[in-house]
Amino acid sequence: MKVAVTGAFGFIGSHLLPVLISVGHEVAASVEPGNGSRVVGVRTFPANVTTSEGLAEGFSGVDAVVHLAARNHVIKEADKDPLSAYRLVNVEGTVNVFRSAYRAGAGLMIHLSSVKAMGEGSDCMMDENTPCAPRTAYGISKLESEVALKALAAESKMRVVILRLPMVYGPSNKGNIPRMIRWANRGLPFPLFQPDNLRSMIYVENVVAGVLASIKKAPEGISTYILKDREDYSTRTVYSAICRELGRPPRFFPVPGTLVRLGGMLSGDFRKVTGSFRVSSGKIGKELGFSPPFSLEEGIARTVAWYKRSAH
Repeated sequence: MKVAVTGAFGFIGSHLLPVLISVGHEVAASVEPGNGSRVVGVRTFPANVTTSEGLAEGFSGVDAVVHLAARNHVIKEADKDPLSAYRLVNVEGTVNVFRSAYRAGAGLMIHLSSVKAMGEGSDCMMDENTPCAPRTAYGISKLESEVALKALAAESKMRVVILRLPMVYGPSNKGNIPRMIRWANRGLPFPLFQPDNLRSMIYVENVVAGVLASIKKAPEGISTYILKDREDYSTRTVYSAICRELGRPPRFFPVPGTLVRLGGMLSGDFRKVTGSFRVSSGKIGKELGFSPPFSLEEGIARTVAWYKRSAH
């Protein structure tokens, strides 16, 4: 199959491209104008999703488009109008990609979204039927991208798969897991705000496997699935797995609920990983027969190994 990938040289794309090639797909990847990134065996084409420039040429002759390009969650936001900035890439960009793919004759579009489109978590496990109530500019833009995509797809015969992801971790990511690895590598005890918390996460290679399953088994029409690892994890479990890979004993200290900022030592985003946010991936397992191939231990081992290599 001929597959085009937008945002192909980001975190997820860098893991997806070599796997697509290894299983026999013919791959084309978009790059921002002036970007010289290359992967052996991949045809690259310059494109801008916010203006549609280059998309028609890049999608010519493809069977499927995997849409990864996005303005992802920004920890230290500098834009004066974050929602507009998110909408430009995440909503208008998604619309442009769909229209270009449809005109090029592609039969399938896979759009990577986020569980942030649903909200920031609740006391119960959330699934695809949970009413969406995003609270952040990023989450709002992701939900709006899904709504716009569904409206466009409903008027076409193109298959669309929307994959909602929780926190993604793995080699080359710069999110909360590398921060936890640095913390553990210094031998510091990790603060536990909610000792019994459970959080849904997904290892990047499990995301890749989910994309491959969607390419192979996408049903007719429009489908929305949540992807996550096989289990949900407590902060204690994740930090302990990291410490084992570093050869250090895991150490923790409980933080009273009244001390919410640790004197400024932890950012709001870092504290979120210690809270609970659970989602269900039962639907994709039932409809596509998908089960994530990698465990937490495998994902953390590969992430710590990457951290060790990159630290030198």
